[in-house]
Amino acid sequence: MSPAPALTVNEVSKVFTDTQVPTVALKDASLEVAEGEFICLLGRSGCGKSTLLSMIAGLASPTSGAIDTHGNRVGMMFQDANLFPWLTVRGNIELALRLSGIPKPEWDGRVQDLLAMVELPDAGQKRPHQLSGGMRQRVSLARALAQECRILLMDEPFASLDALTRDTLHEEIARVWAQRGLTIVFVTHNVREAARLADRVVIMSPSPGRIVDEVPIGLPRPRRLEQPEVAAASGKLRELLDHYDLKAA
Repeated sequence: MSPAPALTVNEVSKVFTDTQVPTVALKDASLEVAEGEFICLLGRSGCGKSTLLSMIAGLASPTSGAIDTHGNRVGMMFQDANLFPWLTVRGNIELALRLSGIPKPEWDGRVQDLLAMVELPDAGQKRPHQLSGGMRQRVSLARALAQECRILLMDEPFASLDALTRDTLHEEIARVWAQRGLTIVFVTHNVREAARLADRVVIMSPSPGRIVDEVPIGLPRPRRLEQPEVAAASGKLRELLDHYDLKAA
């Protein structure tokens, strides 16, 4: 039996009208994501990846079409960790627990479990400025998981990190995804990142932003960036990106 859908996007368009000339950021996007699936939205700047993610998160409304998360709670990670600098690591996670309605007597145990999950068990009393960029993103992941989300949206969360840190966090997010049975929608413009992480890559093209293709990545896990199979899959993705960019030009 096929997994139930966790997310359905049906003919969604987004038009921004706050400029002199209306801008079609996304046009007629349709997508279904199964429970427990890891998909990447791949495309160059301006193809509507982040716009679509924002609408799935409920941060923006579609101009037309509909999005259904099938009752699943949604969490989100951004490119910047966006931690509150005046709060400790523990305080940042506790805030997410409070906003999610988790009873206060449960906070201590949950914070410790989440910090252990992202491999920062001793970081609770530190403040964001005392952490490296990779550590801040781990805390951001813990905060997202504190929302009891079943769908995790990730908007280029590792783009600003150095290659070694990004490689480590690829391993971490794959581990957490498998342990939690999450559904993940991950935005990237990096073909190697998409080939390494995704079950399926959704290719998007600009002018206007739209979904133009879907590519299953049938490689066993765990995967490494330097694997020949990952390199071959990323080469195919790049060829498709170039093809659709030429058609859009």
